[in-house]
Amino acid sequence: MSDLGTAIVTISGIAIVIVFLILEWIIITIPAYLAAKLFGSDASFSRAMGAVLLSEIAAVIIIIFFVFISIVYKSFILGISGLIIAFIAVLGVYKSMFNVGWGAAFGIIIVSIIIVIIFNLILSLFGINIFPLPGGSQLQSFLSSLFNLTNIFHGFNLG
Repeated sequence: MSDLGTAIVTISGIAIVIVFLILEWIIITIPAYLAAKLFGSDASFSRAMGAVLLSEIAAVIIIIFFVFISIVYKSFILGISGLIIAFIAVLGVYKSMFNVGWGAAFGIIIVSIIIVIIFNLILSLFGINIFPLPGGSQLQSFLSSLFNLTNIFHGFNLG
């Protein structure tokens, strides 16, 4: 392949990754926005997008830093500490971006996770998995056979 062909393939690959990252960002923002509205925040969707982006950036930087430190010092506890500090940083970002308290920020995170799981379960009925769940193919098989209308007449054959 020529250098021009390689460059085109590389650029198109990077463009596809960027498009999927933007779509993922928008999809993850929806549950955070809905959860923030549930907890009385007056934040707009664009503010929710900013909160999700800032929280992801902060969490990734903190986790990478603590993973590096835990590898250097061979300490599992430092890695766990990084996860806890990253979670607190995400809480802080949500607290400030959504203008809520610490408890409401924690609630937004929990409700967002629940919304994502429900959203994923609904999509898995149609064979679409945006966020892979543990045992996703078995879960999808179970749910599709559970809700298949022909199984009502023939019994539930889940095997």
